[in-house]
Amino acid sequence: MAQHSDHPLTNLARPRPPAPESERVYFLADVHLGAGPHEVEDAKEEDLCRFLEWLRGRATHLYLVGDIFDFWFEYPTVSPHAHFRTLKSLAGLSEAGVRLRFLGGNHDYWAGEQLEDITGAVVHRDSLEVTHCGLRLFIAHGDGLPRGDWGYRVLKAVIRSDAAIAAFRLLHPTVGSHIARWASGLSTITEERIQRAIPPMEAFLSERLRSGFDAVVVGHVHRPLIQRWSHGTGIIIGDWMANRAVVALDEDGFHMLRWTGDGLVETVKEGEPATR
Repeated sequence: MAQHSDHPLTNLARPRPPAPESERVYFLADVHLGAGPHEVEDAKEEDLCRFLEWLRGRATHLYLVGDIFDFWFEYPTVSPHAHFRTLKSLAGLSEAGVRLRFLGGNHDYWAGEQLEDITGAVVHRDSLEVTHCGLRLFIAHGDGLPRGDWGYRVLKAVIRSDAAIAAFRLLHPTVGSHIARWASGLSTITEERIQRAIPPMEAFLSERLRSGFDAVVVGHVHRPLIQRWSHGTGIIIGDWMANRAVVALDEDGFHMLRWTGDGLVETVKEGEPATR
């Protein structure tokens, strides 16, 4: 995407040095910055920034797999965004040589040039097909991909349309933000909703693997899960809100991890049964 320089945090990301030959790839999803009360958000963002700082010198790639922000929308002349600590931490990672790729989720699909300018990340509004550590990967946020839920698929197509985006830009940013917060509150994450979402997402992972991928990585479901079939590995990253979940990929394979405040600990090893 084209680069702009009219944002106060623009140009924090400088040219990247070459990445090390040995790939160390990390995946993060469903942080939902801004979704909760101040004390919860402060603790969540503090942990997130400490994790991002920890990645310096350790990661070669970081995939931000959707819903990092509970709401992100870009206007032509204003940028009503908070979370400056996180944005600065991401820019610092980019400056340190970590290759950042951001995939829009159902809450922050509308990220684009401003986020690229601020952080140095490459923003994608669709799924990705990439190769790391010799594995062909399919990466997506995951909303609307499993079979069923046709009502949401229609809504997703509408709110991501050029016409809807143009109409939303006509609203004052404060009004638009309030509408987004209200809409976010309608989709509160509960254990019942998570349990209902896991089987269709597992079916999607298995089906997509049969199209030739070695692994499929998604977010959205808010529950860390790794499932290994004979035809490949399916992964749900899990959320940062409750689980502080992180997925890593290196020459030894995938690792399901949890941030403890000082580092990462492994929670589920590849090949173990999926956790519920």
